Amino acid sequence: FDLCVIRFLEEETMTLVVKSQQGMSSIHFGQSERNLNMETYIGQAFLSNVTTIVNDTDFLDKETSAEIIHREGITCLAHTPIILEGEPVGVLSAFSRTVKGIFTEEFIALFENLAGQIAIAWRNDKQLQSLLEVREQEHEMQIAKDIQRSLLPASLPEMKEFTIAGLCVPAHQIGGDYYDCIQRNESEIDLIIADVSGHNIGSALIMAETRTFIHARVSDLKQPAKMLRSLNKFFFDNMDCSDLFVTMFYLQYDPEDHKLSYGNAGHNNPLLWRSRSRSIDHLDAEGLIFGIKPHVDFEQKSTRLETDDILLLYTDGIVEAEDSNGNFFGIDRLDKLLCECAELAPQELIDRIMDQVRIFTGLRHFKDDITLVVMKVLK
Repeated sequence: FDLCVIRFLEEETMTLVVKSQQGMSSIHFGQSERNLNMETYIGQAFLSNVTTIVNDTDFLDKETSAEIIHREGITCLAHTPIILEGEPVGVLSAFSRTVKGIFTEEFIALFENLAGQIAIAWRNDKQLQSLLEVREQEHEMQIAKDIQRSLLPASLPEMKEFTIAGLCVPAHQIGGDYYDCIQRNESEIDLIIADVSGHNIGSALIMAETRTFIHARVSDLKQPAKMLRSLNKFFFDNMDCSDLFVTMFYLQYDPEDHKLSYGNAGHNNPLLWRSRSRSIDHLDAEGLIFGIKPHVDFEQKSTRLETDDILLLYTDGIVEAEDSNGNFFGIDRLDKLLCECAELAPQELIDRIMDQVRIFTGLRHFKDDITLVVMKVLK
């Protein structure tokens, strides 16, 4: 035969698109009807999922096909569907311009077998392309994960007055939790913990924007409430966060007078273990999540810390971790755990909390991002 054409279904438009051809003019393909209907022989083969044979084109019952067939001088033709998992995905076509009646049973058997091989090759190619796309996505996600990890503190200050430890565990490859420790001078520090909703690239980008803003303005905005107000205006004016939100707790500690100042933008209240009274305070201050209103009056509060006091900052991934019955780990368990483990060093306390949450949930990996920051006053 003179011509072999492979056509595959373009699913979005429900038309046949030529993928490979030999021996047919471009005019033919420009004028051929490719919409899927029973008015053409190729459409009939595809829609009926049955091989269509015309061994003598002097006798045609489809006018749409007949016009082109006669113009091209085709004497006989065959269309067989390319079937994948029981459904047609394309059509393999053969024509002759020289003789009639060449499409015998033996030829059709070979022709249909060839269509089956094409279906397998097409499926394998799609699977390969999917694997390559997944691999590329995984590579890009790993890059994003490495970049996000680099935005977290590489090390935390080691001071004679206090010691700090932090941990951020994304629920997926990347997440929206963020913590930071910025040293203003030889002793004074800012502690920040934030939670961007979601666990995707968008969350990570907003986290990066948040960190960049804080580091750019930290020398100018010297009070927690001022930083929160400035961040809120930035988010409201510049970020389209219609489906994402950001919460933050911002603290400053000056060990010279043991003063802790703080403000809250809708975040979970940190816990403060008071070693003298062996009790826990929940640090609360009025304030909304970022970007809801153009102007928010963030309340700023302060308190004094003493030797062996412990400050615990956390994101909601801790208290909202669920057991098999849907019960939350909850703030009461976290309070009790802090009371029981107050003698531990900050990193040991973080490890203990993580162990207890894993025991509670029965899971090694969590459904939400988890971030913990612990500061213990040494003197």
